[in-house]
Amino acid sequence: MVSISDFLRISKIDSCKHLSTGMRYSDYIKWAGFYLPPYSNFDIKSIGTDKSFGFWPEFFDYTHTRVGTAHDLLLLFCHSISESVCENVKVLNGTVNVNFISKCRNATEFVDVVKNAAEKYSKQIQINPFLGINTDKENNITLATMLLESGVFKGIELYGSSFADNPEKFLGIFNTARKMNLKSRISCLGCRTLKTHEEIFELMQNLHPTHLLNPNIAFNYDDLEEFKSGKIFPEIISFSKDNNIHVEFSPAPILSVSEEKAKLIREVAENDIPFSLCTEDLLFLNKSISEFAVDLCNAGIFSKDEMVKIISNEQ
Repeated sequence: MVSISDFLRISKIDSCKHLSTGMRYSDYIKWAGFYLPPYSNFDIKSIGTDKSFGFWPEFFDYTHTRVGTAHDLLLLFCHSISESVCENVKVLNGTVNVNFISKCRNATEFVDVVKNAAEKYSKQIQINPFLGINTDKENNITLATMLLESGVFKGIELYGSSFADNPEKFLGIFNTARKMNLKSRISCLGCRTLKTHEEIFELMQNLHPTHLLNPNIAFNYDDLEEFKSGKIFPEIISFSKDNNIHVEFSPAPILSVSEEKAKLIREVAENDIPFSLCTEDLLFLNKSISEFAVDLCNAGIFSKDEMVKIISNEQ
């Protein structure tokens, strides 16, 4: 058995953290000044199911209402970054949602908030800002394309379900990212309506993302029995390798669902597919990189030595 002390002092990378939900609940309520009414009824086991979708939009509504100024937004991001600093994370890919631009006087002020948050902790941690885009709101694409021209963002992250249902609408933003040599991440929760791996392949071939977040929830487990057992289709392995796709895993669809699905990470590693661990939404999932590492080791997925290499980004 390993403990959190085995990993806490290791310099780590957190490959995906949403800076509006990247702190513990105790820190969030200090920032917000109120408790979240639905939070006590939230069941982590429901993440990735229809049961969880009613909670998340309600939570984001609370947060969006609480942010009144650019300074409020800066403090929110700083709570998330300081949490990473305390965990000895040295490289953080932090996603900021384009929707928050409405809380700033203009695009320049929004960009300055992101820059100032990163610069405040620059001696302790490297922040790589990603621009989060809710694809269910079409005007976000125009805003995002404009914001990428600032040069502050190192990548984009698409979520929602519209990019999976209508990928042709988002070819432009992916082409822009490629031209600017930026990373492009797809949150695979948005792919949950796709029922076959052929549909997944078609989506990936159209958009050509560089990163997939939690690909094991991109599939309908009832229809795809191979994935239900934690196994990866050979075609997926080949496709990932051929297209140099980096896979990211957060605690959401792994140990919160079953240890069997956690074995998927092991299979990714054994097939030499580049991957990393991330916290994604610490507020909801309540697991740091070190805590996630402990869970995976104690479940028998990785040894301590293997995990040290994984979380320190030395695969």
